[in-house]
Amino acid sequence: MSLKMIAMDLDGTLLDEEKNIAPKDAAAVKDAVAAGYFVTLATGRMYRSALPYARELGITRPLVVYNGALIRDPRTGETLGAWPLPLEVAQPLLDDCLGRGIYIQAYVDDHLWVPRDCEEARFYSHFSRVPYEVKTEEIHHLSQAPHKLLVISDQVKTLRPELEEKYAGKIKIVSSSKGFLEVTAPATNKWHALQALAAREGIKGEEILCVGDSDNDLDMITHAGLGVAMGNASDPVRQAARVVTAPNTRNGVARILRTVMTEQVEVPV
Repeated sequence: MSLKMIAMDLDGTLLDEEKNIAPKDAAAVKDAVAAGYFVTLATGRMYRSALPYARELGITRPLVVYNGALIRDPRTGETLGAWPLPLEVAQPLLDDCLGRGIYIQAYVDDHLWVPRDCEEARFYSHFSRVPYEVKTEEIHHLSQAPHKLLVISDQVKTLRPELEEKYAGKIKIVSSSKGFLEVTAPATNKWHALQALAAREGIKGEEILCVGDSDNDLDMITHAGLGVAMGNASDPVRQAARVVTAPNTRNGVARILRTVMTEQVEVPV
């Protein structure tokens, strides 16, 4: 198998529990970049949250962010693809959740809009390393379609099926972390965006290596030429993967990249 593109998730994959990249993982990614692979990040995070990590790793290729709702070039800031959640869906859903006291935030033009200054907003801002903007009134009157909405709640197990039924065919919900429900347009996913990005470079789906751990990684792990699950991945992701590497706390990314680059271990075809 000839691999040309490497796409990696951030949280639970490249990042440790403190949201940092381990030196061994960083070194392996930099070596992959130097070796000529098309290396990118495919994350649920905002562009402005993913960008510092890309710079740390020496990644200059376009980034897939918001679970595939946006592709943006870190060299120029140019948007190469965008699939936001339509306003006619996003606004009613926001108003519905806020009206019932359910915390939900919106991502508007790569700005983090929150309904109030609260524990959820501060928690998310801290780990994403992105400032939030309190938009108590504006969040009820969006001027443009958001790339994503995020519900943070300890009741996601009941909320998810409820929202999926109420907005059937209009939204897609995935989870990247415990207590998170990420809402995007129905066809939005990381694999769709990666395919669009790969097509620009003449790269085929079977030439793509994808590494991830969570629900929002399932599409790319399932369809990639080589789908790799982290050792800490959810059961569905592990079952969909062709290879399971070590956990994010034990340099799982470095292990699979070194394996691929050095061909020291045979990768199943």
